[in-house]
Amino acid sequence: MAKKRKKYSEEFRRDAVNLLLSSGKSVTEIAAELGIELYNLARWKSQFIMSNGKSSEQVEAPAEKMRRLENDNKQLVRENAALRQERDILKKAVGIVSKP
Repeated sequence: MAKKRKKYSEEFRRDAVNLLLSSGKSVTEIAAELGIELYNLARWKSQFIMSNGKSSEQVEAPAEKMRRLENDNKQLVRENAALRQERDILKKAVGIVSKP
């Protein structure tokens, strides 16, 4: 009797590839941890990279992406504070100049 093939959801595949890319562990280690075949994980990684049109070096790990987004957010908060300060100064200047 033939073995039935396991079917993995798209979400599981994506999570497995993200784990592989973000953990720094080898394909063999991650496959063993998840209880899946090595060739499946390697194939999913290739499919993920091909679907994103990037090489494996260009794929940004989730932790790196989060760090980059946090840095961008901090920069935007600083710029926002500076712009508010400039706006307040201009409002005061207009009030002083427009007094009779």
